Amino acid sequence: MSEAPAHLVGILGGVGPAATVYFEQRLVERTDADRDQDHVRTLVFNDASIPDRTAFILGESDVSPVGPLRACAQTLERCGCDVLALPCNTAHYFFDDIQAAVDVPIVNMVRATMEHLAHTGHRRVGVLGTIGTMQVDIFGREGAHWGVDCVYPSLPVQQRVNAIIYDEVKAGRPTDPAALDELADLFADEGCTALILGCTELSFAFGSDAAHHRIAVVDPLEVLVEAVITHAERPLRG
Repeated sequence: MSEAPAHLVGILGGVGPAATVYFEQRLVERTDADRDQDHVRTLVFNDASIPDRTAFILGESDVSPVGPLRACAQTLERCGCDVLALPCNTAHYFFDDIQAAVDVPIVNMVRATMEHLAHTGHRRVGVLGTIGTMQVDIFGREGAHWGVDCVYPSLPVQQRVNAIIYDEVKAGRPTDPAALDELADLFADEGCTALILGCTELSFAFGSDAAHHRIAVVDPLEVLVEAVITHAERPLRG
């Protein structure tokens, strides 16, 4: 009797493209595999045409990304995926709408991150992300369920974060690794014990080894990677 096929994970990508590729790379790197067949089976829909999430949230565009995100999820489900991953923090503002469009579960990256922070004893954390993520308090609303308070950047600091996301990563330009140290220091001074890289472009910019001597750096993309590998019943590499 042949073995049942392994889990097939659908990745709702393109939001943005570089972060999607980086997420797939981290899945490979974090799976404790000795051969090709030990890795997580994935199907990536890297749809870069999905309308800008932040622009819609801020009312700067009337073109909603919800329909295309739902369509991507449905396509992946029809292709046989039994769990979906959405490596975009801002798009989690529309999570309930996307989940309602499919019968297979979507791993909630924001929820998993706040649960991780609560279980590791963090109660006051800083958040870096798009201005859309800040405006609708994506992490703060979820953190309230876990007893975790979120601190957001001042306007000048947010402008620097915006530049990293849009003018550097999305534009294909390099980011100075020292920028993370400067940003982390600001939140450490505010009494935060952890800093969330709340945009997958920041994950791509600063890499999986992002760390700071005064404050823990938590990357939701890494949390999502671990959750997906666990769901796929593959061993994690430390």
